[in-house]
Amino acid sequence: MIRLLAHRWLRAFSRRYDYDTAYMARMLESGPSVLLKYGALNLLASHRRGIPRAPWWTARIRAALWEDCGPCVQLVCNMALEDGLEPAVVAGIASADMAALDDDCALALRFTEAVLARAPDAEPMREQVRLRWGDDGLISLALTVSTTRVYPCVKHILGHGRACTRVQIAQRDITPAALQSATMPQTATGGLSR
Repeated sequence: MIRLLAHRWLRAFSRRYDYDTAYMARMLESGPSVLLKYGALNLLASHRRGIPRAPWWTARIRAALWEDCGPCVQLVCNMALEDGLEPAVVAGIASADMAALDDDCALALRFTEAVLARAPDAEPMREQVRLRWGDDGLISLALTVSTTRVYPCVKHILGHGRACTRVQIAQRDITPAALQSATMPQTATGGLSR
């Protein structure tokens, strides 16, 4: 019965987001508890308190991009759109178009990239984040960035990850891009444009 309900949920999720859930079905076949445990990650990944939704989604999208799995990036972008972010903002986040982002999103993008790159400018930005959104906002970013990275990693390990070469936002193809910064090494690989 649990497997039947889980398969229904996977089909509904796949239809809702136009997302291939084959790797999750593979986990389900290994045992329902595996999929339940994997699904529990969303409790951490979706934690948001003290920070507005746009900069929070910025961090989540950039974390998915960092792991270079196109379907995961597309999924997170679709979820951000579903949550009410404007297509132009989501496109700006994915393409690292800082001119398209407000100050909050720009800070979240730069901070996420700096933390993931282990760049020296992460330290002063951490204080900016804390001043702007408090410890609750910083914790929300920490949880969503770290757990969002798990999904693409699992997909790549299971052989279902695909390089991120483009994302479609509001019927427009966007080429995801790494943040161009002289102080941050470009360690992400695959489809991200440089």
